[in-house]
Amino acid sequence: MTNYFRQLTLPWLIALSLMLLFTALWYHYESKIMQRAQVQQYTSSLQFSIRPLLTSKNPDLLKAQLNHLRYASVLPVGAIAVYSDTGRLISGTDKATLLPQFQPQQRQHEFHLLHEAGKLIAVQAMSSSAASSGYEDVIAGPNDNYYIVVQLDAPGNYSVWLVPVLVVAMLGWAALLVMLSGIGRVSQRQQTDISLLVHKLSQLKQGQLNSRLDEDLVSELAPLKLALNELAGQQLNNRSRDDTEKNQLKQQITELTQSLASEKQQTAQLQRLYEQSKQKQQQQILQLRQLTQQQAVMPDKLLQQALHSQLMLAELTLATEPEPLTPLVLTEYVARQLPHYRSILAAQNLTLQLNEAAANAVYQLALPESLLTTLLTALLRLSSHSEGITELTLNMQLSVTGSAGSLLLSVTGNGDGLLASVRQQLVKPGQQSQHWQDSDSQIVTLIATKLNAAIEVQSLEGLGSTVSVRIQAEDCQPVQVKRLSHLLLFDQQLARLTERKAALSSLVTNVAQSSDLTELQLKAKQYHYDAALIFLPAPTELAVWLELIQTLKQKSKVLCYADTDCIQMWREALGVAITAEPFCLAELQQVETADTAKLPKLLVVDDNPTNLAFIQMLLKQQPLELTTANCAQQALQLCAAQQFDVILLDIQLPDLHGTEVAKQLRQMEAYQLTPILAFTAHALADEVASFKAAGMNDVIFKPLEVNKLQRILHWCSSVKTDNAGQ
Repeated sequence: MTNYFRQLTLPWLIALSLMLLFTALWYHYESKIMQRAQVQQYTSSLQFSIRPLLTSKNPDLLKAQLNHLRYASVLPVGAIAVYSDTGRLISGTDKATLLPQFQPQQRQHEFHLLHEAGKLIAVQAMSSSAASSGYEDVIAGPNDNYYIVVQLDAPGNYSVWLVPVLVVAMLGWAALLVMLSGIGRVSQRQQTDISLLVHKLSQLKQGQLNSRLDEDLVSELAPLKLALNELAGQQLNNRSRDDTEKNQLKQQITELTQSLASEKQQTAQLQRLYEQSKQKQQQQILQLRQLTQQQAVMPDKLLQQALHSQLMLAELTLATEPEPLTPLVLTEYVARQLPHYRSILAAQNLTLQLNEAAANAVYQLALPESLLTTLLTALLRLSSHSEGITELTLNMQLSVTGSAGSLLLSVTGNGDGLLASVRQQLVKPGQQSQHWQDSDSQIVTLIATKLNAAIEVQSLEGLGSTVSVRIQAEDCQPVQVKRLSHLLLFDQQLARLTERKAALSSLVTNVAQSSDLTELQLKAKQYHYDAALIFLPAPTELAVWLELIQTLKQKSKVLCYADTDCIQMWREALGVAITAEPFCLAELQQVETADTAKLPKLLVVDDNPTNLAFIQMLLKQQPLELTTANCAQQALQLCAAQQFDVILLDIQLPDLHGTEVAKQLRQMEAYQLTPILAFTAHALADEVASFKAAGMNDVIFKPLEVNKLQRILHWCSSVKTDNAGQ
């Protein structure tokens, strides 16, 4: 590095000399340019200063002004004179006679700067048009032009470029001194780095491990630094390799010790599993012996169920592989498994009720189907062992938040509650049971463990029992289902009616519910539904029911359900297909959607938005097609574009009176027989007569109430019935 700097010294001096020469020439050229610009600016100012004096007809005044301008100038002006274009001196300063003879060969229009005998002569052309005719007559001819001639002392050139040359020279020498100083520092750094290398080599010789060199050295010593670090690295690697081998030996000894301890633990665990398996086998043998002893007094179906439970328990106990997940829509799954569940309870003459959630039909979740079927079978069987039980209710409630779901499976039974051994096994699944009736509870706890599910038991003597299992489903995907528009639901049990309506919300847009036979008759006559879902009560008023079912069958798909003990009587009385309960939501998927063209079309005309919103709220769940208009013009346009079955017409409209609208409608061929109902807050007898005279069929008074709503619906249903009969 030091030699490199020394080699650069001579080129640097040559470059510095060239820089000084260039600087001097450049500043000399710039000084000439600045001098010319200053002189030209000065002559221009002279031109503007003396032009007004050309008209004064006083040469002395002009001379005095020129002398004043000469002495006031910052330039070294020697003399100033004004000449005509013929070379005649017009006026000048005191030393104007010292100027050389000015004889222009031709007309000059631009500024000229001449060097003569060490002097600067500046010539500025000046037009005579600025002077008045009087002065021209006295001093110059009528067609003369003028020239301003200025003599200046030429300044010395050394003062212009000597200063910047000296500045550049000083900067160059300063840079040279800095370079020499840097060469000295580099030399000193080299001596220091060499001393450091000697010290590190001495450490390596003594076998010290911390002899690696991390300091930055000059470039000439970089190869020595790399060689030194390689030697230090090799020494460190050798020491590290020795330490690693020692550690590996220690680790191998530790692993062998741990392996021996692990083998002892596995041996002890296998021994425990063997003992547990032996106990389970003994337990199953005892349970099978109990079944063998009681098979003489047990019904065949109950014995088959007990043996089946023992078989399922043995399979679950021996199973080691996880069950595969199956995508399930719970409503479809229940429809497939329902005959199996009913056959389980048939041996004990128990009835089954089914409650499903709305989400069961519109979400698909992944569960092990075989484990789910076994779990539900075991829940039904263990709940059926209670004394005095006559009915079981299976609840399948799926709730979904985002994509995560929770499935609640519960079986509720009446009677005296669960057996003590069954409750104990469900609450504390770790305890062993030797009774054959506890097999189902063991199956429930074992499957709940496999599915990470929670078990909850509620049982009170004489009040029945409920066994619940809650399963978490991570991935619930929505599915597309066919929805019905309108459905009629009848059930005399109000609590069950509310549950059924909530479950139907995912498959039906509007559900009209009823728990009273008279109300059911009214709705059956007035409305049109996609389907009618009837849960028949105890057989009474058979003639009324026969007429009602026949009326519904003419308009809708009728689904009838009844209890097993009275289903035969209902079938003989009604002469229609009646299904034994329970009802499952999947059966509604088989119902065809009704043609919307069969629904009555109602047009409501009212200029009050609140009234329209209230009417829409009241009629949104009714089986009809509702259209609204807020003025007479809009109503007439709608009637001209389509055919309505009934028109509810406000009397006080902003653009036209209601009677006039009715008269115009009656003039249309399509609306000569259409029922038009007047809609008003109050009306006297003569006003009602005017409504009738205008062609209106009935008067509905505001505000709209339930009984008035029934009159509107009666008109809708009657006109649809008349049209169907035609």
